[in-house]
Amino acid sequence: MAASHLDRAKAAVDNGNWSIAIDQLQHLSIDQIVHNEVVLDIALQVLIQGDFDQQWEIAKIIPKLGYIAIQPLLDLLNDGDIDLEDRWVVARILGEFDQPQVVTALIELIQHQEDLELTEIATSALTKIGVPAISALIDLLATPNRHIAVATLAQIRHSKTIKPLIQVINDDDPQLRSLVVEALGSFHDPRIPPLLLTKLTDVAATVRKAAVIALCLRSDLAAELDLSQHLRPLLFDLNLAVCQATALGLARLPDLQNIEVLTEVLLSPQTPPELQSSVILALGWIGTKPAINSLIASLPQASTSLAPEIVMAIGKTDREQVYASQILVNYLQTANPSATIIKQEIATALGNLGNPAIILDLRQLLDDPDDRVKLYAINAISKL
Repeated sequence: MAASHLDRAKAAVDNGNWSIAIDQLQHLSIDQIVHNEVVLDIALQVLIQGDFDQQWEIAKIIPKLGYIAIQPLLDLLNDGDIDLEDRWVVARILGEFDQPQVVTALIELIQHQEDLELTEIATSALTKIGVPAISALIDLLATPNRHIAVATLAQIRHSKTIKPLIQVINDDDPQLRSLVVEALGSFHDPRIPPLLLTKLTDVAATVRKAAVIALCLRSDLAAELDLSQHLRPLLFDLNLAVCQATALGLARLPDLQNIEVLTEVLLSPQTPPELQSSVILALGWIGTKPAINSLIASLPQASTSLAPEIVMAIGKTDREQVYASQILVNYLQTANPSATIIKQEIATALGNLGNPAIILDLRQLLDDPDDRVKLYAINAISKL
């Protein structure tokens, strides 16, 4: 039966019917595929001449061939006459072979190849290989291709990459430092947090931002390292992206002083609208009563574009839904907002907060002269 499937596959290839060839190969067992030169020849023809879906299917079969597929795949990867898309598929298949000769060949390709896209393909294959490629990548750190080595090590995400990444955390290239900080932030290793703290004052904004994000993921160390104290000054960083990352990061470390500083930034007339939006999100994520109070207190002076964001943030709180709904009802009754969009957002928020006790308050919106407000109120009541 195996011979029959193989014969049919050969006949299909001769006729250019790649789908039938794949189907026949899929009927073969592992033992019938491994080290089979005929299967290799058929698979390579399908790989080069088939469409993307057919390449995807044959890519599942080729690794089963074993080491006999490695050199032909490497030859294809280095063949400049083959389309880049086909070489990308070849690189993905090579990533399934965690063999030293594959790692060596890919490293050599990176070192001697001037084509950036092909280098990226080889890098993706090394990332797929993972741990077996680490030693070779460490050696690459001492070459002009250290950036590629760091980028690949950063994607492997294995504890064996921590030491070599630490060794280049102070590299002159800010882009490389950012990669290192981002990668190290995914590990819970005692050597890392003190290094990340030093990067909060890095001259490069991209590095500071990466350090903020990494440290805010370590809420387990908030008290031990007094993270909030280290991070709050970056709310006033000269780089807006750093300020925004800090605002959103502090939401993971919710203490009363963080809420006070975030509120100060939100209410300051010097704060750019983009940062105000990030602070609104952060206070909404914190979702405690003090955070909700800060949001509602900022509503009267908020711009027409930010006011709906504030109401929306209050309406998405999970921790204090009853309190948030009552706060919004009080605002609706005492402030008597005239803007239709605010009343619409309040109605939506009240519906999302799920507090049936405020249905009577929502019904008051049914008397609003604007039909859009009435529609939003009806929708909110139906939810409750």
